[in-house]
Amino acid sequence: MGSILAYVRRNNDTFWHKKIPVINLLLVVLCLLGNSVSNVGFCRPVAWAAVLQGVCFLNIISFTWVERTRLRGVNALLCGISTGVYAYWCLFLEGWLLLMPAPLWFLVLLVWRNLVHPVSRWLRIWYLAGMLLCLLFAVGCKIEYQSACKAWDEGRVPNGNPMTERIAGMHFLYHTRICIYDGWRPPLHDPAMVLGMRLNGSRDPLQGMQLKDRVEMYRNMYPGRPVVLPCACCLESALNGYFTDSLWE
Repeated sequence: MGSILAYVRRNNDTFWHKKIPVINLLLVVLCLLGNSVSNVGFCRPVAWAAVLQGVCFLNIISFTWVERTRLRGVNALLCGISTGVYAYWCLFLEGWLLLMPAPLWFLVLLVWRNLVHPVSRWLRIWYLAGMLLCLLFAVGCKIEYQSACKAWDEGRVPNGNPMTERIAGMHFLYHTRICIYDGWRPPLHDPAMVLGMRLNGSRDPLQGMQLKDRVEMYRNMYPGRPVVLPCACCLESALNGYFTDSLWE
């Protein structure tokens, strides 16, 4: 019996510390390649989201190695944050999740290894702390978006609220959801704006405004910022005239 248990433990160790990192690395590469060609995920994240996603990708590839080092507490904290990021992926992908199950796979691994069967019990605290940070961030996004919506309703533009610019740029600069076209299939993705919008009943305070009028308003409000970027969201947009649309004239 002892030799059987030793065999199981030995093979379980091989699976977690050798096979899982390779599997996750391949999935990350597939996600990046798919995203560079089509609209299957995060498209072009804004700067802060790109950095966070990069950290989460490194974490999902290496977490089974790092959990055996002195950095296991930090590792568990990052796993908690990564769980929040991949949960957001699932929220954003909606029905497309069936065609891109990678974030669901990442979620199962992270929850199992850090909450259900962690290396040490105390690591659950660090993991839950990471998830709590994500929850607090989402609440902050909801409040900021709600404040910006109220300002738009009252006909004023609040200073210092980044959601104001995001709302003005919806449907031609910033995604609001994954679909074939969201306005002109916008190239930028800001998870903070999407979270804020979803947590406020998917409300768009400028709903009903023509896209051309929205572009003109954005130009007037932010004269130093471009309304069309040198990259399309996906190959389909580029082929169908994103760069030559009269909307940008």
